[in-house]
Amino acid sequence: MKSVLALLLACLVAVASGETCEGAQVDAVGFTSEDATLVTKIAYIADFSLSCSNGAKDVSLYAETFDGIVGVARSVDGVKYQVSWVEDVATAGSGQRPIKLYDEAGYAALRKAQRGNEDTAAVQPIAVINLYHPGAYRGPWVQSETMAILAAIFIYYYALTQKNKLMA
Repeated sequence: MKSVLALLLACLVAVASGETCEGAQVDAVGFTSEDATLVTKIAYIADFSLSCSNGAKDVSLYAETFDGIVGVARSVDGVKYQVSWVEDVATAGSGQRPIKLYDEAGYAALRKAQRGNEDTAAVQPIAVINLYHPGAYRGPWVQSETMAILAAIFIYYYALTQKNKLMA
């Protein structure tokens, strides 16, 4: 009975631990929100597929982003993945955003290095995705309401001077 229980526990640990990915190949597509006139945060989304040279499927991934370390969502088929986070409009500049992907072993090594105040650059990610953000549109330099008020003042002044010329 004890051996059966030990075997079941070993199987449970093996299934829960996930597989490690060797020779990762990533095909990614990224999206960012670009209109900051109505929102206060910029959303970053990276959809990608992962293929491993060792044939690993259902790999649990973690991503190191500007927002910190976040979990990566995996599709039901285990091939497609998605990572997303948000940044304030004030701090979201344009340019490349590197996303470092770690499997469970890499994530554990990264957390251990962070806890021990060690250099986290020594922990190699399985892949890196570069997400490009072109910048956020924050509206025109001069608001249309201001232009309408200035145009109304100019038209009023022009009409008043023309009236005074006709009356004189």
